[in-house]
Amino acid sequence: MNKNIILLLRISCFCVLIGRAYQFIFWDAPFRTLLWDQKLIEPLINLLGYSWKEYANSLRIDSLIKLSIKLNGIFFFISAFLVLFSNNKSKNWMKTIIWLSGISLIILALLQTKEKFYHLAMFFEHSIQFSLPFLLIYFTKTNNYLSFTWYLKTIIALTFTCHGLYAIGCIYPLPANFVTMSLNTLPLTETQVKYFLFIAGILDFIIAIGIFIPKLYKPILMYAIFWGSITAIARIASGLTYDVSINIFHQYLYQTIYRVPHGIAPIILLYLTIKYSSFISPQNNILSSDLDCNK
Repeated sequence: MNKNIILLLRISCFCVLIGRAYQFIFWDAPFRTLLWDQKLIEPLINLLGYSWKEYANSLRIDSLIKLSIKLNGIFFFISAFLVLFSNNKSKNWMKTIIWLSGISLIILALLQTKEKFYHLAMFFEHSIQFSLPFLLIYFTKTNNYLSFTWYLKTIIALTFTCHGLYAIGCIYPLPANFVTMSLNTLPLTETQVKYFLFIAGILDFIIAIGIFIPKLYKPILMYAIFWGSITAIARIASGLTYDVSINIFHQYLYQTIYRVPHGIAPIILLYLTIKYSSFISPQNNILSSDLDCNK
């Protein structure tokens, strides 16, 4: 088993889970996008003998929603530290918690998708984040470099493609926060920022395609590492343009933390494709499970 890959996977999972724990415990989560959806929830509320008005205006219900968010944050916090010790000898209960953390991240992505009018790109833009706990368990169990590499390529391609779909502003509206972050961190006008984001979106598509092309993957992955890291750092950097204070760090830091894996995932893939290229090449018939993983 390659210790470097495991270490990077652990760090990535930790960042996603601790970032979400930070968000849920201190800020908020989109639980209300489901729980305050009148069309979906009102029939259930009526069956329980309450009117929608009683439910929607209940301070007790709102307190329970806030409590459920914080409890979920505590669960992410516990899971974040468990992934640091995950290996092929981990107890079943530990693996179960890590699996459940991945499922919770999928549910979160679904809620964010619903909040954004069911944009599929919103869901798949979180592919790296919600896939990492499952990939950590899978790789520590199987050491299968071939399938792991293809899974990693797929989630990176999905994340960057969906980010690009938003950046070009054609299929989906250009997010206002993309424009705001760019204006706050770059010496550009609003019009120039829109051109910049359009080009960045095209480059996202090139990343998604290029990582599957053997002769292109090295420079493509180097750029993916840079761009994935910069877009994560941009969250806190943009906030610091308003004020350099503890409150600003507190408000924006978690958004950077859970996006750090967008830069680490391409590092893992680059490491794999360089070190084990003879084993993970599609032209090679040797399965990675036959590889001596201690080499």
